[in-house]
Amino acid sequence: MEDDDAVRTVASRALSRFGYHVLPVRRGEEAVELAREHSDRIDLLLTDIMMPEMNGIEVASAVSELRKGIRVFYMSGYADQDLVRKGLLEPGTHFIQKPFTPQDLATRVRRILDEPASGP
Repeated sequence: MEDDDAVRTVASRALSRFGYHVLPVRRGEEAVELAREHSDRIDLLLTDIMMPEMNGIEVASAVSELRKGIRVFYMSGYADQDLVRKGLLEPGTHFIQKPFTPQDLATRVRRILDEPASGP
């Protein structure tokens, strides 16, 4: 989920090139609706943190309620230390700072998906 068209397009194309099926959305409400309506499995939510209306953390919470076990990967133009300091992210949260390369994004996504599942 990314409100910036250029960033959303680059991330979607990059992940598609690496073999991932991507469901790009622009707004939080769209992401929640997609999580509710999509019939196939969704393994990962990649979301910008700073979004208009419904921020990425709110979206992740709502989507995680609908899709138990979904992994969440945040992105932002802010440094992760700044987001932790502001109380937006917990230390150790999956995070990538913008700008990022397509290779770095795909590598990080693979690493997250390969981690053992947590929780029940």
